[in-house]
Amino acid sequence: MRLRLLISYVGTGYSGWQIQEKPNPPPTVQGALEAALLQIAGQHVRVHGSGRTDSGVHAHGQVAHCDVPDARAGMDWRHSLNAVLPRDIRVLEAVRAAPDFHARKDALRKTYVYQFWQDRRFMPPHLRPFVWNCGPLDLDAMRSAIPSLLGTHDFAGLRNAGTDVENTERTLLDARLEQLPPCEFYPPHAPMLRLAVTADGFLKQMVRNMAGLLAACGQGKMLAEQIPALLAAHDRRALPSVTAPPEGLALACVEYATDLN
Repeated sequence: MRLRLLISYVGTGYSGWQIQEKPNPPPTVQGALEAALLQIAGQHVRVHGSGRTDSGVHAHGQVAHCDVPDARAGMDWRHSLNAVLPRDIRVLEAVRAAPDFHARKDALRKTYVYQFWQDRRFMPPHLRPFVWNCGPLDLDAMRSAIPSLLGTHDFAGLRNAGTDVENTERTLLDARLEQLPPCEFYPPHAPMLRLAVTADGFLKQMVRNMAGLLAACGQGKMLAEQIPALLAAHDRRALPSVTAPPEGLALACVEYATDLN
């Protein structure tokens, strides 16, 4: 029986989603899920995610699939998995899927969110693992840069080395930069910013490079008018901005055709 899992996790303690095939591998989210399934099912069960998240990156709505023994079809898999998983990984849903459902190949689009903390004076400790403490940003300057990123482009210039793909063209369907309400019970402070981007797919660390690019515009280090030329260069080395750190990033949701019917 094929299961579709909706998974949320704090990525701080993990070396990303994917199991690393080497001696004494570091902890990964996929590895933790497969260890839990082995404990419950009594056999190895491979988990296939909708995509890889890097070391330290979080997820609100990662989607994965796996094939479990038919004899366990009536089990409450969400409850059973959460009973043995580490507390920083939670299965939000575990439902029966079509036998040919594939979490990665069937995904139509994904949304990531990235959070910027602007106030240098302090940062609420409960936010520390989930934001980039980058300092003050010009919101209007950042927003003016977004239109140049929307649409279909060759995003090779926003891809870091490490994963070979034949096609680096992607379509950025939506991008929104919002001010979040102030943190309750704390002194007055600069608002946290959240970038939400939706695309038909993303390259390695593409969102983090996008966040770094927008932050550079917000810091006055570059202008929005420079972005088309930077994209046209198709080379990460042409990008003057840093790759934003992983802790500000989370995979928010993955959408499928069956969800849109």
